[in-house]
Amino acid sequence: MNLTVHGLNVTYQSGGHRLTALEEVSLRLTPGRITALVGESGSGKTSLGKALLGLLPENAEFSGSIRLGELELVGAGEEQLNAIRWQRVALVPQNGAATLNPVHRLGKQVAEPLLAHRGLSWKETEEQVVAALEQVGLDPELARRFPHEISGGELQRVLLAMALILEPEFVILDEPTAALDVVSKGQIAALIRRCADRGTGVLLISHDLQLVDELADELTVLYLGQVMETMPARSLLSDPRHPYTMALARSYPGRDTHRDLGGIRGDALYRVIHRHREPGSATPHDHIHLVGSATSHADCHLPARGCLFQTRCTQAVAACAREEISLQAAGEHRVRCLRGGIAVELELRGVCKSYGQVAALSPTDLNLRAGETYCLVGESGSGKSTLALLAAGLLAPDRGSRTFQGRELTRWLKEDRRGLARRVGLIQQHPARAVSHRLTVAEIVAEPLKLQMPELSRTQRRQRVEAALREVHLTTEPEFLARYPHELNLGALQRVCIARALAGNPVLLVADEPTSALDPGVQAKVLKLLLDLQIERGLTMLFITHDLGVARKIADRIGVMRAGSLVEEGPAARLLNHPTDPYTRRLLQFGADSQ
Repeated sequence: MNLTVHGLNVTYQSGGHRLTALEEVSLRLTPGRITALVGESGSGKTSLGKALLGLLPENAEFSGSIRLGELELVGAGEEQLNAIRWQRVALVPQNGAATLNPVHRLGKQVAEPLLAHRGLSWKETEEQVVAALEQVGLDPELARRFPHEISGGELQRVLLAMALILEPEFVILDEPTAALDVVSKGQIAALIRRCADRGTGVLLISHDLQLVDELADELTVLYLGQVMETMPARSLLSDPRHPYTMALARSYPGRDTHRDLGGIRGDALYRVIHRHREPGSATPHDHIHLVGSATSHADCHLPARGCLFQTRCTQAVAACAREEISLQAAGEHRVRCLRGGIAVELELRGVCKSYGQVAALSPTDLNLRAGETYCLVGESGSGKSTLALLAAGLLAPDRGSRTFQGRELTRWLKEDRRGLARRVGLIQQHPARAVSHRLTVAEIVAEPLKLQMPELSRTQRRQRVEAALREVHLTTEPEFLARYPHELNLGALQRVCIARALAGNPVLLVADEPTSALDPGVQAKVLKLLLDLQIERGLTMLFITHDLGVARKIADRIGVMRAGSLVEEGPAARLLNHPTDPYTRRLLQFGADSQ
């Protein structure tokens, strides 16, 4: 018997406004399996958990279907719902310890479902309470204590004992490991796994993505009350398909994660519906606003159609704000994305390059996904820079094909070289050799704008130059703009080169050893700058380095090159923790020995 949610809508009424918590949400809980629900705070996770048991507050309006087997729960009366609560479906609420009565002993509180649903006396329940506490690994002696006399991890297990004492078919766990220490989290995780192994269906609502990755079977990702992605939970950290899911995974400090924490562009929002007249209209209409909090109603209308995430998305196109977007299949995943999930920005197939009789690059396949950082690592002379220059369109391959943003690159170069150059930024390996020492800082940054965008006026170019310099945290004072490269330290010159690469607002940034000549302090600042720019601009980045320590801190995926061939590639955490190629293992060993 399954617990099935179909087309569930929940809104909260507050004065003349309605806050949308859930919109057309569907999922299925199955006995013996763990279904996880993740998303930012305010995405509707807790509302869904409460809706399953009819526990939404009085100001909630909801519609859709929630079926426990053949029994429809939406519209069911309180008596019918009470017969289901605890006995068939149990809930451990978020911050559940605060719901325990501080003046009652724990044993009597664990016994409450037995007292309410089985009509037993306290004496008759003592033996079952002892068994329930032992089942969750607690000493039965704790039954005599009060909530304030035990730890947070023990309290969480008491709540689980209470939820499981009637052996329900399904249990809803809302942030069961929040604020717990590592040992307590491990104990709770083991309990959840045992629940599923005994045949209980589990809905796990959690911000702990590592817990979800380790425990859950299926995963649903919520954003502003909409399902953005459904997927096998094992793919959450290694193979997300929606840009929002990828951003969530980047934001989580998992045990196996090496990349510095990223984030999601912009701020979390709420959807508020209210009624007013638009200019020129005599009749008031409902309008959807995206606001930064549930109580502030800034005048920022949301189109009736379009993706809710598009204002924060790293790969949004104009149509994302206009089209009706539904969940669609993407392998084992389903994603709500006009582009079918994270798009492939650049695809190289069988590209190779020789310089005279020297084969620099054997036939190689490579794809870069929108918004990711792909690091190429390997020894000097392994072909990294050649592959980077082919990707940037600065070299032509001897054979093979290149596709950028769905367009054949060689043809694009012939038909619209300037248009392509605007979309690709290049940071070369040696900043002092990458710029003309006859040009000032302002002229260096403006140089690609003059070549790629001749339609810009001098004032517009100056504005772009100053904006790019500010973005890399350099001053725009006239004195600095008039300096020459030899008057700058290496860190400042490298940031000038980054500003030059970014001035045309590229979508792809190719960075060839951009920090190899920098001291550790400046290198750290430049790397942090690039990662911050990637989040805010949604850049796709191909980063070439021989330093595995650098790749470890910035990469989403890593490709390992040897003698002109790509010998191994994969998600950074997997490749660094479990390399399969002997050469990769050797590189990692050399890196470890040098530290």
